[in-house]
Amino acid sequence: MKYSILIFIFFITTCKSTTQEIEHKEKSYSLANCPIPLSQGKIYGNYGKPQDTKTIFKLLEVLLNDICEGNLNHVSQMVHNDLGLFIDAKGHWTKEEMLKEITDPNGYFAIYFFDQKALDQKKGGEGYLTIQNALKSSNGLVIDMYFDSSQETEVKIQFNENPKNARYLINPVFKKIDKEWMLMRML
Repeated sequence: MKYSILIFIFFITTCKSTTQEIEHKEKSYSLANCPIPLSQGKIYGNYGKPQDTKTIFKLLEVLLNDICEGNLNHVSQMVHNDLGLFIDAKGHWTKEEMLKEITDPNGYFAIYFFDQKALDQKKGGEGYLTIQNALKSSNGLVIDMYFDSSQETEVKIQFNENPKNARYLINPVFKKIDKEWMLMRML
């Protein structure tokens, strides 16, 4: 009996989880198995270094995983404290405003990212998709990166299936600040 307990404890402590750990600087993210495959596409421009593209790709994996799970738990770690986040072409929030919106069950992120019924009510009818539903309809994403400089890239997300649903997204933008890639514009 004593040996059975020791073997059981050893098995539990040495068994690997089904989640994957990703480290970004001093931050660690845990990924569940998101059903949306993500693959690297083309890199445009002369500034995309392999380490930078790898880091941005991993940040996108974390963001996609959160959206799959119905939350944005890691976004605050990706947004610069002073620069905030553009949520679309015109809307900009400070980090504090963004954090408030993320926790609001009737806020922008809850409606446009996750709650299909609330989005239908807000838009006055059906036919629109939440970001989560649009991404799930893709059956996989291909990520192209456009480096205008060594400090900034715009990401184009292509859908493997239902490419028309990509219209619900905007191209995220990442900027390197103090040697760390930060999310500047949300998808």
